[in-house]
Amino acid sequence: MGRTHKEQLELKKEIEDAKSKVTIGARYRHYKGKDKVYEIIGLGFLEATDELCVIYQAQYGEKLTFLRPLNIWLEQVEWEGETAPRFTKL
Repeated sequence: MGRTHKEQLELKKEIEDAKSKVTIGARYRHYKGKDKVYEIIGLGFLEATDELCVIYQAQYGEKLTFLRPLNIWLEQVEWEGETAPRFTKL
């Protein structure tokens, strides 16, 4: 038997909660470089798992669009001996 998905009201609440943590339309810089700037274009759920993800577009090169789980978007990372946010709002 297949996995049961969350109810739509629960998913909607998750989206609303996420909007207090990331700003749709805002630009964020990735910790690996000043030229690595991305614009958040939305929030959505990975269909297979209902995992909440950030949908974002590179503001450089081919302007590719990416999807990353919100919890990973928000995490702190070790970089060059320091702890830093993975993405910083500009």
